[in-house]
Amino acid sequence: MPSSGNKLTAKKLFQQAVEAFFDDEFEQAESLCTQAIAADSTVGEYYLRRAQIRSKLDNKSMAASDAHQAVKLTANQSDQLRSYFKALYLHGKWTYEIGNYDESFESLLKASTINPSHAEIKTLLEKVEPLTTPKPEAVATAAETSEEKVEAPAPKRPQVRHEWYQTDDDVILEVFIKRVQKDATTVEFESNSVSLSIKMATGSDNNYEFEPLQHQIAPEKSTFEVLSTKIEIRMKKANPGQRWEHLEVPDDQQGKSKATGLGASRKGVSWDSIAADAERETKLKPSEQNVNELFQSIYKDADEETRRAMMKSYIESNGTSLSTDWKSVGKGPVETLPPVDAVAKPYDR
Repeated sequence: MPSSGNKLTAKKLFQQAVEAFFDDEFEQAESLCTQAIAADSTVGEYYLRRAQIRSKLDNKSMAASDAHQAVKLTANQSDQLRSYFKALYLHGKWTYEIGNYDESFESLLKASTINPSHAEIKTLLEKVEPLTTPKPEAVATAAETSEEKVEAPAPKRPQVRHEWYQTDDDVILEVFIKRVQKDATTVEFESNSVSLSIKMATGSDNNYEFEPLQHQIAPEKSTFEVLSTKIEIRMKKANPGQRWEHLEVPDDQQGKSKATGLGASRKGVSWDSIAADAERETKLKPSEQNVNELFQSIYKDADEETRRAMMKSYIESNGTSLSTDWKSVGKGPVETLPPVDAVAKPYDR
């Protein structure tokens, strides 16, 4: 086992490697990652990042080897599920590209048990399966039986409170976690997903995945910022001006439900978040406290239709109306109702 000093050195080197990676300094990033692994070879995330770097350097064979090592280091660890899934997926993808079809099929099959709705994994499995080496039926049955014993149901992922909103160019996702260190936070952007990994002070890893996003983003232009009470993730829209109705593709549009551990994304307002933020950010006046308590009580005990009515009326009226009647609200847009002696004006961009 590496010493605490080596672990700290490895962590610093890895953070430098990540920064070099996002600056497109891939050769420097590979060197720093290799030094981090030399100091501490027990961290799957180090191998996974070096695998991605080597892929950028067009060395798919070594990238696949690193991904395979990341699979071994993250397997059977519930707090490493995101890294385990990604390592399986990338190993399967790269071994397919270099012609190791049996290895590719095995990794992709395991990845598909974790996320059955992942579109690219489905496509790759359809391509690689006909190219695999046929196995005797008895052997295949034994292998399947063994696989069923090894693969336990995916553990329930940790919950996190979040909300989102959008501009013409960006989708801004706010994840509410307090006192997180920037150097302990990693955000990975892909064209249809964003992944968040946080190393907590206790030493545990918290991993969150928003996937698949409703529309494409530009990963290379997306950024994040760690603040005192939240992590703000700014995703650059691939198609500026495109309006998002949801953060993620709804379950009924995917064909089957998916467990992200983050809860189903709704319109970009979380009533629980609003109430909690108001309580945290500013001390409420007595009158505001009463309204806030009443609001929380209504929302907490409401059924799904009532909650939808509250969300829709609040958003579409620009915060001037709050209705619990879905039959009325669901008929069309909710009108902005400004205070008496006030006039509602359109927002000028």
